[in-house]
Amino acid sequence: MKRDDLLEIIQNGESSKTEFKTEDVHPNTLAEEIVAFANFEGGTILIGVDDAGVVIGCNKANLEELIVNVCRNNIRPPLIPVLEKNVIDGKQIMSVTIPRGDTAYSTNRGLYYIRVGSTKQVPTQQELLRLFQKRNMLQIDETPVLKASLRSIDSEKVNAFLAKLGQSPLNDESDTSLTHELINLSILVEIDDVLYPSLAGLLAFGKSPQKYFPSYTIQCGAYGGKDLAADVIREKDLAGSLNALIEDAIAFLKLTMPQTSILERGIQRKDIYAYPLEALREAIVNAVCHRDYTISGAAIRLLLFENRLEIRSPGGLPNTLSEENMLYRQFTRNQMIASFLTGYGYMERRGKGMLRMIKACRENDIDCEFYQTPDKNEFIVTFGRVPSRQ
Repeated sequence: MKRDDLLEIIQNGESSKTEFKTEDVHPNTLAEEIVAFANFEGGTILIGVDDAGVVIGCNKANLEELIVNVCRNNIRPPLIPVLEKNVIDGKQIMSVTIPRGDTAYSTNRGLYYIRVGSTKQVPTQQELLRLFQKRNMLQIDETPVLKASLRSIDSEKVNAFLAKLGQSPLNDESDTSLTHELINLSILVEIDDVLYPSLAGLLAFGKSPQKYFPSYTIQCGAYGGKDLAADVIREKDLAGSLNALIEDAIAFLKLTMPQTSILERGIQRKDIYAYPLEALREAIVNAVCHRDYTISGAAIRLLLFENRLEIRSPGGLPNTLSEENMLYRQFTRNQMIASFLTGYGYMERRGKGMLRMIKACRENDIDCEFYQTPDKNEFIVTFGRVPSRQ
């Protein structure tokens, strides 16, 4: 690290990417700071600088060995930092750079930490679930819903799904036969000899999924201006299982979108909507399938303004995807939900939805953009008419 860069970092003080420590830092404390950075986006610990940003230096002859031992023995799994020695005003500083981890790290005492601003914090259960999911260590939609039971599943919905697949209906002659089939479908999971619906099973086939997860809805709104402060034309909160959410969202758009009518062959009326339904269907299916279900308290939002339509989904892109490569790479955050939606016929060609969406918009002279919010807590798809062709 160059001297000027180091001085600038010290002058700027501690942040989400920088931590100051003196050389007498306890090994357990150092391990906690390293874990927090690895579980975040990486960062640098400057040893030999106090909390006020004063360079006091470090003189321990075995400091480098101590740091390496902490990373190997006090962190699970062990990691390898980048160590650099720098001298400022005759005082030595050791910089410890920790890369963003590709797994979830803990201390050897089993404690997890994340970086929140300029401090390390013990993650909440929800934050820990999100960390595991981002590191591809957990499929959240396969986890059991402990407050639900077999009675929470609607067997008629399951049979309708099986009929679409060309399979026989559930064998409900006995509880044993029924539960065995539901386990094979991953609708039920067994934990300590007790059966619970999986999250995906409850969302796809539950009698009332929002009884357990009130925010797993789609909030729809149509407004007479360009933002939420405009007059409300129509608002509605949609609830129900996955296929009901999708169909009801499309029905809301058909009811509220501007449209024109033409006569095909002079005899048959055809409605032309402001935005192509094929593209909207793909965007809604993607939102339902790929939203981050570890984020509670946030619903999918479908917002129709006078100049655009926004579909906003909780959670950013998974860590293997970016806005640049998402059109050409496939990654499914919720694999079981995707499997159920494929069986329903909503995802016939997985991995091609965004491309089909863009193609449909181009054919109708509609702009289609997608991006994450700066905090990566929401993914947004926006549809709007090309200005030069309005």
